Amino acid sequence: MSRPSNSALIIETAKVVEVSDGYAKVECVSKSACGSCASADNCGNSAIAKAFPTRVHQLQVKLTETVEVGDQIELALNAKNMLQSALLVYLVPIAMLIIGAAFGKFITMQGFAGEWAIAICTLLGLALGFLLVRGFTRYFARQPRYRPQMHAKQ
Repeated sequence: MSRPSNSALIIETAKVVEVSDGYAKVECVSKSACGSCASADNCGNSAIAKAFPTRVHQLQVKLTETVEVGDQIELALNAKNMLQSALLVYLVPIAMLIIGAAFGKFITMQGFAGEWAIAICTLLGLALGFLLVRGFTRYFARQPRYRPQMHAKQ
């Protein structure tokens, strides 16, 4: 397997917690962007970010080098794939919400139902949008190019 080029990669450090059969289970800690700027001490957003605990994510990663439990490794993810995922997660539910509202308005204008149909169709459209995102997420999770890859051992 070839390593991804350094252009347009998102690099994250992870700790190896388990190694088996060419794969490693690693832990990544979610960090808030707040706190890294000069105004962090005087910023309300920074105070809110500090109030919530950090989250630990565990991932299964194919190894490209020999590692041991406790080692720190760098994971790489293609920035283009990350952008596509973000667009999918945010835009699909909003688009389906709008489509549901438009369909509800159409039903109301045809005289099939009252104004309540707009609200119900809007909520159904939003729910369908979330279900579509869930289906796409499961599909993309099986695709190797959307998984983080080991970039380097630290």
